[in-house]
Parts: sequence; C-alpha cells; structure tokens
Amino acid sequence: MKKRAIGGLLLAAVAFPATAFADWSRSYVVEWNEPAMYYGAKSGVTEPGTDCPKGTNPEIDWIKVLGESGYTATEAKWLRDPANPTRSPVHGQNQMAFRGKDRANVYIHPETIADPGLTGVTGTIAEGVDLDGNAKTGFVSPTGDKGVDNVFYRTLGCWKTYRAPPRLSSGALQFNDAMRNGGWTTVIVVSGKGKNPMNDANAKVGIYASADKMVKDGNGEIARDYTFRIQPHPKYEGVFSAKVKNGVITSTAASDMTMRDASYTQDLELLRAQVKLTMQADGSLKGYLGGYRPWFPVYKGWINARGPVIEALTWVQLPGVYYALKRNADFSPVGASGEKTHISYAMRIDALPAFVMTPDASKEATEIVSYKAQALADTDKPQKWTVWDDGGVIPDKVAKMQAGPVTPLNVPAGYGGAGGQ
Repeated sequence: MKKRAIGGLLLAAVAFPATAFADWSRSYVVEWNEPAMYYGAKSGVTEPGTDCPKGTNPEIDWIKVLGESGYTATEAKWLRDPANPTRSPVHGQNQMAFRGKDRANVYIHPETIADPGLTGVTGTIAEGVDLDGNAKTGFVSPTGDKGVDNVFYRTLGCWKTYRAPPRLSSGALQFNDAMRNGGWTTVIVVSGKGKNPMNDANAKVGIYASADKMVKDGNGEIARDYTFRIQPHPKYEGVFSAKVKNGVITSTAASDMTMRDASYTQDLELLRAQVKLTMQADGSLKGYLGGYRPWFPVYKGWINARGPVIEALTWVQLPGVYYALKRNADFSPVGASGEKTHISYAMRIDALPAFVMTPDASKEATEIVSYKAQALADTDKPQKWTVWDDGGVIPDKVAKMQAGPVTPLNVPAGYGGAGGQ
C-alpha cells in the first residue's frame, strides 16, 4: 500500500478517496519559480549577449555620482571611505540616499534627480505568455511563438541581479532558497472532464497556498510525491479555465490572482493572468504564469531592502529602476486612456508531482474551486520585516549622527583619502 507524507506523518492512500468531480487530475508542488528572463549570453552574468548586446550596467563610480549630486569631491570620498564610522559594513552608507535636489532622499523622491538610465533588453526573444492576444506585438518565444508580452523582462532583464541562465540568477537563488527551506509553499492542481489528460478541451487549473513545508531528499533537492493540504487564503489563489493539447495546458480565459512572490515584494498580484504549463514525461510540470503586475511595489521592494546596499552590489542607481518601470509600464486597469500602473510580466515555474488535499485533508483536491471564503481571519498577517518602510535606509538609533539632508559629514581635518566605491 502506498503511503503519503503529510505534516510529518505517514497516512495510507486509502484514507483519502478520490472524488468524482473530475475524470482526471494532476497535482504538483512548486519547487522553483522566478521571473522569466531569457538569457542570451554564452556565459557569465555581465557579458554581452543577444538579449543585452552591451552587457549589463557597468559598475558605478559612486564618488562621481555624489559629486554630480552636490557633494564636494572630499565629501564624496569620505562618504565612500570604509574608514568612515557612519558607513556600516552591513547596511552601507545611509547618506547615499540624500543625493536629490536639496538633499532629498532619492529613494522616496526619485524624480528629484534626472533619470540616471538603466540598460534594457534590446533582443527580440523572450519567455512568457501572449497576454493581449495580438501576435503582432511583443516578443518571439525561444520556440518561435509570437506575441509574448513580457515588458518586465524588457525593462529589467539586463540588470545583473536578474540576468543568468535559468535557476542561477542571484535574486532567484536567494528567494527560492527561502521558499525551499519552508518560507512558503505553493501547490497546483489541474483537472479535466475528458478521457485523455494530454488532450482535453475542458480543463481547469488551481493555484493555491499550503501551510505544509516541502521536504528535501538526501541530495538537498525537493522530494516528489509528498502530500500538501491547501490552506485557504484571502489572497493567494488563482483559478483558471483551460485546455490541454499534447500535454500543454493553456488558459482559455484570463483571471485576476495573487500568489506569494519570490522577491522583496512578497505579493505577486496579477491582473488578466494566464497560464501556459507543460506536463513533462517524468511527471513534473514546467511553464509560465503571466499577467500584468503593479510596477511600483517592485521598485518599493528594492529600495526598502537597504537601498545603498542594493545599489552597490547590483550596479544600478535605484531611481533609474523607478524611471524605467514607470516609462515602460504597458497596462492600466481602468482602460487604454488610464495611467499605466501595471507592467506585463511572466514567471517561470517548475513543479514536482505531489498529492494535494482539500483543507481538511479528507480527500484529494480534484475539483478546482475557490477556498477564499474559508480563510481564517489571521491567515494574512503581514510578515514582520526588519528592513521595511524606512525610505531605503536603516536608521542607527545609537549613532551620534543620523543620515539626513542637513547631517554634518564631519570630514576629518586635512582629509584627502582616496575613498572607495
């Protein structure tokens, strides 16, 4: 008798009788997800490629940037000098934020400086989904499909934090590690009314949260065929009508949804979302979830993750990210004439076969329905962050000098140091 693991216990398969709501069903747990960023280089992260002919943004001369922002050459060198006691090895130099007009915080008020620029994708190939049904617009997929809408990739795909072969970008590695170590779990259920799961014109897809952590095998990879209960959640859920052709699951109607995001934003809100997922011969599931996401939370997530540190490590000026997202946004929820507050986006998904149960674990979840109404009131408690809503800086409450627009820089008398980057 095959056993299934759930919540650390082994339960007999016969304890969960299949329901009669679907003729067939497949269930999965998402073991990896990341922004779908097509990689066009032969090797490396910063090197030129078909996606980014000039490579990524070059490393920034911050002393020059500070000088152009009104600091004297001596002040700029002192701010970047590791010997400066106000420069934290963990949080960077908070004073870097105050380089806008009249020393405004450029993270909170990015438009107080001119657009510093951000290298964007100029290649014609992208991964994702055709969101607007227009094959004449958008990118061409790696397999030749036309009309792929992924302006998020066009905007940020040459930023080195996103750029790398699949599963190797620094951002994806960081956040998927958090998910795989128990931070959150996402499950997918696909079911249909036909006799052949590989070809069914009447299928459905459900994307749900689970409170059960994934389990790793002896090699440190996520184990297959474990059992997960759906956790009713007021936000994290997506339900799609779909069709299956030769194992490719494609949504037949767009649907708004939100899921846990593998990034600083936490929430991935998608309007007019669609899926394109392929059932693999080994039982796994691979493909894309696409839609239009709000662009400002993306920027806010990066600035609040210690703006000076992000800028120094990833070679961008964050106001440039703001300008680029705002300039390239391509969707308005209120119509074509409204402000473009959203940007087309695609997530790459890798999922493993799993047993997905209804919330009470009484049976396998084969009927694709919404569980939002069953969510407990405290399910969506905001996650506590040590780095959040401080305008991109980390105040040092015990420091004699706080960073700010009128903070004295206390450059040592006779200082002529070389500073640093």
